[in-house]
Amino acid sequence: MALEHRGLVAITGANGTIGYACVVYALQNGYRVRCVVRREAAIAVMKSGPSIQQYIDRIEFAVVANNAIEGAYDKALAGVDYAVHVAGAWPLPHLHPDDEIYYPFMNSMKNILQAAKKSGTVKRLVFTQAGAGLVNSEDGDSMGNRMNQNIRVNQVSLSFTPPLKSSHNAYCASKSQCMTYLNSLRLSRTTPFSIVQIIPGTVIGPSELATTTSQAYSQMDRQTKALIFDEMKPKYAFGFVHVQDCARVHIEALDEIKVKSEDLPSWFIAGATVEEGFDGPRLWNKAADMIERVFKGEVEEGVFTVGRTKVPINMPYRIDSRLTENTLLGGENIRGLEESVKEVAQWYVGLKRKENLLQMLSDEHDHSGNKG
Repeated sequence: MALEHRGLVAITGANGTIGYACVVYALQNGYRVRCVVRREAAIAVMKSGPSIQQYIDRIEFAVVANNAIEGAYDKALAGVDYAVHVAGAWPLPHLHPDDEIYYPFMNSMKNILQAAKKSGTVKRLVFTQAGAGLVNSEDGDSMGNRMNQNIRVNQVSLSFTPPLKSSHNAYCASKSQCMTYLNSLRLSRTTPFSIVQIIPGTVIGPSELATTTSQAYSQMDRQTKALIFDEMKPKYAFGFVHVQDCARVHIEALDEIKVKSEDLPSWFIAGATVEEGFDGPRLWNKAADMIERVFKGEVEEGVFTVGRTKVPINMPYRIDSRLTENTLLGGENIRGLEESVKEVAQWYVGLKRKENLLQMLSDEHDHSGNKG
């Protein structure tokens, strides 16, 4: 049966973890997609993805090398019906707080808003935000025990201005200020398009673009690394969400019939809803129990080392995404830490077995060659 034609959506950061999952889900659900990437080389990598092979004729590409310069997205958004803005800099310690995080974030937001206005065709913009906008980086990232659509942007981070102290400080400032500005713009109803903001929890899941264990490891989130490799304790975790569920929330939010503009909340929370009274350590230990049970062989062989003690330092655990689940996902639950980590571990084990088999065949070939 032919797919419904639901319009053309531009997705920035299309080759990233969330972006690529959004591309796949959008294609599977009847959209044409213009993938916006920063480097030409990313196009060939994306085209190799197994899940998009049958949709190649529905994909376009646009390269925006620097999204912080004026007019950066004008061509990328020309003629599109929707846009999902995922692209953004990760707050790595070596990046300059002002020049490489704060200003690029602020300017990127302004540029995509301007491009959407210039297009004359964009009907809805969806922005990926972050829990960093809800905390004060200078007091240990403390946040209340409940995170839902009514949570407020941190008022202290809202006041931070350059020169900023650190990459994390800049990230919190830029996110809180972008979120506040966009929400005020949504409420003003002065734009020819509606604005949706999504705050994902920690995004966890496999990527089909990674085909080796080393590639899988390099793109793996810190929570999974802590749980299956007993690596460094993560600093904080704002809930957990399977990458495919995160993508589904972003793309379903484009549906103007399902979600009317006048009914949009300040933001949708995309993290697994946690039952009342179930705290962070219990959630973490439940995932650790699963690893020891499901991957007993890998643990015994030393492939995995369970990081039971690596509970994130700051873990505001009470995530309530029921509005998101009911409005965008037909009442289905967002998958959280245990289910998501299990899938990543299975993916890693599958890649490891494939590499072991190839090595064994190579050794046999070498042995038979030497014998001859």
